[in-house]
Amino acid sequence: MKAITFLLNTQQPILATSLQGDPNSDVSHDYILGSMIRGALIGSYLKQNNIKYTDDILDSERFPDIKRLFFDGSKTRYLNAYPVDANKERTLPVPLSWYKNKGEEFSEDNDKSIYDFSKILIDERDEYLSPKLLEHKFCTVSDSDVLLYRIKRRINIHNQRDRKRGKGTDSNGSVFSYDAIDAGQTFQAVILYDSEKDKNIIESLLETKDIWLGGSQSAGYGHTKIELISNHSNWYEVGTDLNTRLRNTEYLTITLLSDTILRNEYGQCLAEPEVLSQELSKYLNKELDFQENGIYANSLMVGGFNRKWGLPLVQTPAFAAGSVFVFRKFEIDLKQLQKLEEQGIGERRIEGFGRIVVNWLNGLNDKYQVRLSKPENSKKQAKIQLDYLSSDSIKIAGDIAVKIVRNNLNILLTKQVGGIQINKDAISNSQLSRLMIVTRQALSQLEAEQNKTEYQRKTIEELVETIQKLLQNLPYNARSQFERTRLNTGQRFDEQISEWLESPKNWINSAWCHDDQTRNLVKNGQPSIKVANEEKTVDDYLALEYTLRLIMGITKKIIKEKNND
Repeated sequence: MKAITFLLNTQQPILATSLQGDPNSDVSHDYILGSMIRGALIGSYLKQNNIKYTDDILDSERFPDIKRLFFDGSKTRYLNAYPVDANKERTLPVPLSWYKNKGEEFSEDNDKSIYDFSKILIDERDEYLSPKLLEHKFCTVSDSDVLLYRIKRRINIHNQRDRKRGKGTDSNGSVFSYDAIDAGQTFQAVILYDSEKDKNIIESLLETKDIWLGGSQSAGYGHTKIELISNHSNWYEVGTDLNTRLRNTEYLTITLLSDTILRNEYGQCLAEPEVLSQELSKYLNKELDFQENGIYANSLMVGGFNRKWGLPLVQTPAFAAGSVFVFRKFEIDLKQLQKLEEQGIGERRIEGFGRIVVNWLNGLNDKYQVRLSKPENSKKQAKIQLDYLSSDSIKIAGDIAVKIVRNNLNILLTKQVGGIQINKDAISNSQLSRLMIVTRQALSQLEAEQNKTEYQRKTIEELVETIQKLLQNLPYNARSQFERTRLNTGQRFDEQISEWLESPKNWINSAWCHDDQTRNLVKNGQPSIKVANEEKTVDDYLALEYTLRLIMGITKKIIKEKNND
């Protein structure tokens, strides 16, 4: 097959909406649909050739290339973009004939066994095996070794807004969620073509490195970068040629590499094995018979969206990607099978539907050793996230992180004040009031210093100097009151205040690391909140602010308790 392959790097989440999940949410496919790639390239072609959307683009006299490039599945086909492996090669859907033992969990380090039931007769299966289908969607196969691939997803919550008022109203303000493909992941897309002329046109469209795919593009979804464009004159979807796959095989196995829409003889769309058998028999001019226990298939509903009309497409039943059908072997016409793999079967083949492969796993293996692939580099994902955020967005993310830090500190402060007990009868209200006044003055001065540039600010020692002097220069009677005032830990109140002021971060770090709500928000023993790669912690000024508020909170608590007595 003549093919153009290229990588798609997601810079923003991708919303490739599928017909699943809650009605109040959109759940994305685990891959980028061929229809989305085709739609983006149609837009690029119209822009490149200065064609208006109001023009009749199917007028073959005015636009002789458009129908062949974008609307004729026998000439050009835009395959689904599946995730790539470590070698930047396209993975493929997991066959539905693969089963694991129930309760078996896969990992990145240890191999686990799975079984290909299409090669194991029912009587020969392990009686102790409790079979269960694999949850993972994509894989690569090397002899008897299999790597399973996971797609990182992101769930965002949105609320509907009135377009004129710019906010939600009683009649137009529902909350909904998007479950999308996350940013920072790589997929390989494939476009099959017939002529050199088409190849040149398609490659010129791919020169624009930035494209937007899927839904909600104005809401921060869809930005994707194109790279590593390659041209292949003899490309195979499973990596090996058909001749090799047909050697020494007892059966003819058909595996669907994409969702497949088929019509029966009455024109109805049905996902039934008999319809597939009839379609293949008609195409190959041979009567095909299923092997006993030779059907491993699933069905689903597929739809889509027509941007030209602004309307959804009709929902139709289809066979799911990964479905496996085993037929009794017959005299094979190699050219017909090759053409079948090139063209695919069924409806909407130009959008990547109907991709099939003959005898993909043609070896004698009925058991595979499986492990999970390692996720893509998280540093790369973080860099991509920064690349698509504007400077204003980065500032907003930083402000949000600071607010989260403050909210957690407020909670810790309340718990700290509530947990400290003092023998209130040892100290008078007048001494507590003096302490509160100088602490409030230090807090006001701290707030004023925060508006200055960093090199103009006073040091922490200078800001707490008035409180330290008060405690060091107390008259005899006042000093004795502070010395007699003890916390429930047994420590003197004035000594505890001095410790807090000398190292404001100590009590915060201790409380943060031990509290159930914040103990997981720690990096290198320090509080850490990260929003869109903007990381915030508790700096010296913020630690002093909450330390002063702690002293004031305890002082107010003692005065209130004394007044209530």
